[in-house]
Amino acid sequence: MAIYFRLLTALCLTTIVAACGSDKSINERVALGEVAFYLESNPVYETAEIDYGEVKFRQKSDSSLLTAYHNLERWGYVTMELLKERKRFLSKDSTFVYLIKLTDKSIPFVLQKTDKRATVKTAEYTLDEEGGVHIEQAGKKRANATVTLNKVETDFIDFAKKGVDNNASFIKKTYSLRFNGDAGWEVTK
Repeated sequence: MAIYFRLLTALCLTTIVAACGSDKSINERVALGEVAFYLESNPVYETAEIDYGEVKFRQKSDSSLLTAYHNLERWGYVTMELLKERKRFLSKDSTFVYLIKLTDKSIPFVLQKTDKRATVKTAEYTLDEEGGVHIEQAGKKRANATVTLNKVETDFIDFAKKGVDNNASFIKKTYSLRFNGDAGWEVTK
């Protein structure tokens, strides 16, 4: 009877191990979870630089830039105070000097700040979990996971460089994963 019980236990354990697979196998759920965890501390975004302090604008050549600053003021990210306005003699062009200050509402979007210039997020990318993941396993302990990241524009999008690819609302990005015996699968880059 004891031998029968041991054989039955061994058969059950072998079946369970075979059904679960090895810890080193990776599936879509594991890959998406690890990429999502990695993106929490390493977000993907696009940036641009904006000027603040005393900034000079020309009515004609800087009209779109001035409109972008007025939009930021209307949404509460900056304050603008007109310091000087000068109309050029016999010209339709005028110059304006504004004192532009960043408000507390802009803090989540400002990445770096110097005396007269700030680097701001113009778009952030979020993981598209419904888009799935393409996994290429390279050996037993390495894999590459290609995911779709959706582009979410911020209110600073008017400052984005014109040459940047704005033709798609998503990007595809590949992350390298490695199996660690203690922690399991994790993104290395």
